[in-house]
Amino acid sequence: MLLAGQALDTVRRQLQHDGAALKGSLWSLRGNVWNLSAERQKQRRDLCAQYTKLGRAMTLRETLQAIYASPDQLTAQSQLQWWCGWAVRSRLEPFRTLAKTVRQHWEGILAYFDTGLTSAAIEAVNGIIQLAKRMARGFKNFVYFRTAAYLRAARLKFDLPVIN
Repeated sequence: MLLAGQALDTVRRQLQHDGAALKGSLWSLRGNVWNLSAERQKQRRDLCAQYTKLGRAMTLRETLQAIYASPDQLTAQSQLQWWCGWAVRSRLEPFRTLAKTVRQHWEGILAYFDTGLTSAAIEAVNGIIQLAKRMARGFKNFVYFRTAAYLRAARLKFDLPVIN
């Protein structure tokens, strides 16, 4: 969904570069419709009706989001195949690229529908380890880095006595 939002934003920027009157509409076009005020929702509908490319891009993004709410892998697989075909035919280059990315990561995306798990937890741990790596500059060997990574990732709290 992050890539779909980025593709939509790319379409918006291309339209703005071509002279579309989109000033002040960024936050109406980003995010989910249920998080927007009534005024922003109206602005979003009006812009999508006025600029067909933007309307197509928004519909592609919202349809992909609906597919992610599919109850099972079989339903999601058929819907994703249909969505990828639509994205390729949409004449919107960012969504063509997104469809290609979805096809490259097909098995992993479909695995989400079975397990409901994403790689977010692994990415969070990786971020913690990267922080430990930055902090470990100057350590003499890998053992010290590993120790720093364990301490960071485990979030241990040491209740050591304070010497006054």
